[in-house]
Amino acid sequence: MASMTEKRFQTPREAETAFYAAFIKRDVDAMMTVWAESDDISCIHPLGAILTGRAAVRESWETIFRNSPEMQFMITERTRSQNGEVAVHVVEEHIRARNEPPSAPMQVTNIYRLTEGGWRMIVHHASPASQPAKPEPKTLH
Repeated sequence: MASMTEKRFQTPREAETAFYAAFIKRDVDAMMTVWAESDDISCIHPLGAILTGRAAVRESWETIFRNSPEMQFMITERTRSQNGEVAVHVVEEHIRARNEPPSAPMQVTNIYRLTEGGWRMIVHHASPASQPAKPEPKTLH
């Protein structure tokens, strides 16, 4: 198990890369290495409750990894901004489980803070993208 002192993320992008690598590997220890060592972190999984604190966040990832098949991710960057010690990344996750067709995309906000141990995630909020409206059938007269 890696401790926080063993890995120092130099940039928010490096922390985000490690976040998705841990997600793909379903490695809770690697996942928690990305998160800040603080109880004011928050995670909201799609359609889920607000989870606050390291224990709740870790437990949620343990449950997801234990109950999820192997997944592939394609991440589409929407916006990235950084102001001093805080960075906000808005991305779209396209997730594919095993040989299934990709699910509807998830719209995600990942927030990172510069800590003494480098850049760490403090918020992950994912929600399903709305489905485009289906065109109304046209009636010919």
